[in-house]
Amino acid sequence: MRIIRILLAVAVAAVIGLIALIAILPGEKIAAIAADQVKAATGRDLNFEGDVGISWYPILGVSTGRVAFGNAPWSENGPMFSAQKAAIGVDVLAALSGNIRIKKIELIGPDILLEQTADGRANWDIASSSAPVGSEPSTGSTLEGFALENMVVRDARLRFLVEGETPIEITRLGATLAWADRSAPAQITLSAQPASAPVTIDATVTDLDALLAGALSEISAVLTAAKGTVQFQGRAGLAPEAAGRISADVPDADAFLAALGLGGGLPGPATLSGDMTLTRDLQLSLRQGSVTAFGNSITTQADVALGGAKPVVKAQIAAQNLDFTTLMDGDNSDDSGESSNGSSWSKTAIDASALGLIDGTISLAAEAIDLGDFDIGRTRATVTIDNSRAVAKLTELQAYDGAITGRFVANNRNGLSVRADLDVAQIALQPFLSATANLGSFTGKADLKTSVLGSGQSMFAIMNSLKGEGSVSVGRGTIEGIDLDKLLRGDVSGGTTVFDSMTATWTTLKGVMRNDDLLMELPRLAATGAGTIGLGLRTINYVVSPQIRGDDAPLLIVPVKIEGSWDNPSIAPDMDQVIKQNLDEERKALEQKAKDKLAKELDIAPEENQSTEDAVKKKLEEEAKKGLLKLLGTD
Repeated sequence: MRIIRILLAVAVAAVIGLIALIAILPGEKIAAIAADQVKAATGRDLNFEGDVGISWYPILGVSTGRVAFGNAPWSENGPMFSAQKAAIGVDVLAALSGNIRIKKIELIGPDILLEQTADGRANWDIASSSAPVGSEPSTGSTLEGFALENMVVRDARLRFLVEGETPIEITRLGATLAWADRSAPAQITLSAQPASAPVTIDATVTDLDALLAGALSEISAVLTAAKGTVQFQGRAGLAPEAAGRISADVPDADAFLAALGLGGGLPGPATLSGDMTLTRDLQLSLRQGSVTAFGNSITTQADVALGGAKPVVKAQIAAQNLDFTTLMDGDNSDDSGESSNGSSWSKTAIDASALGLIDGTISLAAEAIDLGDFDIGRTRATVTIDNSRAVAKLTELQAYDGAITGRFVANNRNGLSVRADLDVAQIALQPFLSATANLGSFTGKADLKTSVLGSGQSMFAIMNSLKGEGSVSVGRGTIEGIDLDKLLRGDVSGGTTVFDSMTATWTTLKGVMRNDDLLMELPRLAATGAGTIGLGLRTINYVVSPQIRGDDAPLLIVPVKIEGSWDNPSIAPDMDQVIKQNLDEERKALEQKAKDKLAKELDIAPEENQSTEDAVKKKLEEEAKKGLLKLLGTD
């Protein structure tokens, strides 16, 4: 019992002595000790401004006014870290023995500046800034004798400056660090709200000492936003560099991206998994990637260069069936309530800014693509994007029993323009025209070549600006709603025209396509056509002229006029042309009768290979000549 009382007395005396030591040790002295130790460990200054006082509860330590941690020697942008207020709880006995064991740091309103030069130097690389010139990089921690058990950061601002790039700034940041034992993993939590919803990152760092010294550490991290998660398991460093497995499970992709400030436009759930590598020169790669979005599953591998002004992507995407009908179901109506499915193309502004987000080359291989009204079969395409201009080269695209090759161009460098240069072989007209132009009257297989260019910020503007040219050749087919053979017999009740072949060429200017050489071959008829089709205004003004075949010339022509809107065109015989044609025939007959009568009266017999009209003209010239000679007295 005596020994126990002695031990208790010693313990009480030690505690009283410790309290007395803290009471007589000024706060500035503690701050100076901390600053000296940080300087020795990192090579940078730790400055305290304003009053530095002793805090007794809940942890012994100091409370300060503004505190600042120095930047790298090459930086001219002020301290790497500063805070309006700080509370630091320390292990006093450890500090007196020459070590810093911080029980807790609480920072209010800190401003964190991360910088990187064009040659790759980073101000967060504390190990390199504290190492003597000419010395070899250390693989161990440079913070010997330093320990931080707990840190809390509230209402922080983070700025990220990369030489030659646009600065990035995030506000309302929060962070916590729990690291009770330097030999144990550190628990780190980061929180922010860059846009519409909070974003948190929870990470476990196996060797925080190595990470702070510039080496790699095993890391497990989870990012959470809008009920979606992104997980990383692997190795990472502050360079930055990382290698490991990444996976994402996002129940609402639109809300998730909005929370990150990346914009929406991706409805529905999405998942991702793959092996990720990030090198120090900011080369990001994804291998064995698997992505599900919009109800589709694709496999991909990609390489992304992040070190330039914008990401440069090289990617390969493969899928069996792609279904984009959910993207086609949006509201296409414009301010007037008109849509591309009604009486006019949509006037809604097209946002083509996504063309400027990346550069690079993306190849696509799919066995089927469903775009709603437009069905595509086996597809092989390559998209090249350069400075807001995308070129999609179609090496194979099967659609409507035919094949399409060529290229599409979308250019948003100085306003939006689009171009298509296509070669279509043996495509089925009826389903193709129904899907693309809401015209379902034609059947048959067609070969088509076209080159067309348009510009504008809406579908309405683009369709009304189209210019280009093209040609089409169709084998045996039909035209529903009109029977040319019946029309020649006076029956306008409709029906179906069956033709053996059809050819045509056209030019397009300001959204109006003009054709003057349509030729349609039918069993007993031939038909020609000419007129215009308003691609922009969705109108048609066209005349088809069927002809009964004769031995030397058409025996009868009954023009058929097709006019009105695409949705409800009027198809009827052109009676004005029929009447004019009949009157012309009667006039010609009367003229010929008069000529014959005149020839008889003048006793004119046409010579061989000479028409009555020429004979009359010659006779009149001879008679006029005789009269003139007689008048002149030379006869």
